[in-house]
Amino acid sequence: MALPRRKFLKTIGTVAVASAIPDVLIAAQTKPPSVAVFWEPGFPAIDGCNITRETFSELAVTFLTTQELITKLNTTRFDLLINPYGSAFPKRAWSAILKYLHAGGNWLNLGGVPLSRPVDHVAASWRAEAHQTTYHKQLGITHSFPVNTAQIVEFQPAGDLRHGTELAAGFNAQQIFELYVRLSSSANEPDEAGSDGPHEGVVQPLLLGNNKPGRAIAAPVIQIDRWAADFAGGRWVLANFSGKLDPKALAVLIERALQGAHRFRVSSEFACYKPGEVPTVSVQLTRPKGDLEKLATHDYTIEVRDKNNQIVSRIDSTYDVGATKASASEKLPNDVKLPPGLYTLHARTALRSTTISPGYEITATSGFWIYDEALMRRGKPLTVDKHFFYRDGWVFPVTGATYMASDVHRRFLFEPNPFVWDNDFRQMDQAGVNMVRTGIWTGWKKYMPEPGKVDEAVLRAFDAFLLTAHK
Repeated sequence: MALPRRKFLKTIGTVAVASAIPDVLIAAQTKPPSVAVFWEPGFPAIDGCNITRETFSELAVTFLTTQELITKLNTTRFDLLINPYGSAFPKRAWSAILKYLHAGGNWLNLGGVPLSRPVDHVAASWRAEAHQTTYHKQLGITHSFPVNTAQIVEFQPAGDLRHGTELAAGFNAQQIFELYVRLSSSANEPDEAGSDGPHEGVVQPLLLGNNKPGRAIAAPVIQIDRWAADFAGGRWVLANFSGKLDPKALAVLIERALQGAHRFRVSSEFACYKPGEVPTVSVQLTRPKGDLEKLATHDYTIEVRDKNNQIVSRIDSTYDVGATKASASEKLPNDVKLPPGLYTLHARTALRSTTISPGYEITATSGFWIYDEALMRRGKPLTVDKHFFYRDGWVFPVTGATYMASDVHRRFLFEPNPFVWDNDFRQMDQAGVNMVRTGIWTGWKKYMPEPGKVDEAVLRAFDAFLLTAHK
């Protein structure tokens, strides 16, 4: 993307951030964001981030008491709700908070396990109840568990987070809490036990804690984008740690949360192609809150890269944009000759901002295979008797796991992403896993829509899965 000139813009309030962005993105800024911060004198912070009222002194925010949360909090008035008290929250305002989130409100929680310590005002003092899951379970956050930070040697930003280095430099974690999150509220196959559900959202780390070997073992800051059903359109940024967070790092999290939920995907028609076939690639951008026709720049780029990360093909084009979805599909040029192997698709586009923060680039990555017969035949076979597995005549101890995909789980053959599989298998190998159990758990009728006819895309996806494991 060409960047014609530098602009120095204020992201939130008077915090200045230097950004090089196209003029077209700047022109789309429409209004300053309206940020609500819950604040009560003497309210207890539990597992918080050492946030004081002065932390917000450079930021344009509105402080709301418990009563004001009840009477004023709604998505028409406020673009973002911030709770700076860690695990603690005002119990009396719970219904208002839940209503705001159900309406697609954006939310930033600073510290602890969100919504796990309800606090009441009793006899002129604040009293916190015991840790519980009653409230955050209603948001799909089922459980939490602590992570020992002693083994973490560095923190690094993840994904396409803008100003991620400022976030990594601006916080200190004494304890980290990881969350179990359930993002489906219904079943795709209600007549089958154990069915998966529709993708109603996605969890992604914004910050990772790595151990000495360089493996990520914690995510102190995560983002949950709600795409559908309850809470659709909301982006939740959860800083699940106790420690410190400075104003610059806070500004990064506020900017991220204000963007709201969106989903950008790149994929190929098949996960595996025969040598000589020309792949077709697609991009799709969705924004549940709408107004995408005002925010999308219509332009996108897709790069095809080989195993050495060299660009072997590139598409620069535009897509059709509606209120909530933009999409396009194109074949790679016929003169591109791809030998057998794994190829990655790197897509990028940009969104204009609905607030005074500048527009921003978003990215997506996927992959596909050109079928590799030699690779598929490689490897040593396993044999078995009533006691053990064997390889080369030696007992083969199994350290295994059930795995389908870390992004779409049981839909891995319907929504294949060999790029994700490759990363997952690599991390399993580094962790000592040497066997994976996979399979088709439910939805058999989708795999074989007619008797004796298996879906071609599913068969090719399974080829790609096996090739990725061989790799």
